[in-house]
Amino acid sequence: MSCSSNSVNLDNAQQVDITCRSGDTFALEIKFYDANNNPMDLTGYTWKMDVSVSDGASPVLDDTDFTYNGTSGGILYINATANTMATISGGTYIYGLQSNDAGTVKTWLYGNFYVNEDLVS
Repeated sequence: MSCSSNSVNLDNAQQVDITCRSGDTFALEIKFYDANNNPMDLTGYTWKMDVSVSDGASPVLDDTDFTYNGTSGGILYINATANTMATISGGTYIYGLQSNDAGTVKTWLYGNFYVNEDLVS
């Protein structure tokens, strides 16, 4: 038996940058599809998203600051109140979005989390 590859990459998380505004309601809708391009049933999943200044730093927003609603049609709604978003200053952060489905943990998205300053006081 011969093998032409000597590595396996199990990390298929996608980089998606998010831009939002401090003090505004955060409402993000993401649609998930399986390998056959069918919407995934997300009703049994639990979710967590952390936003930090840098990798390994304590989160400035964590999974308790967001609410998550996954549907049987593959849509995940992630929300945070305007009051929660007012606690984060304008700047560039990083984030990761992870799910747990019956003990299977997977990071789906990661990237920059840009926060624009609130212009209305």
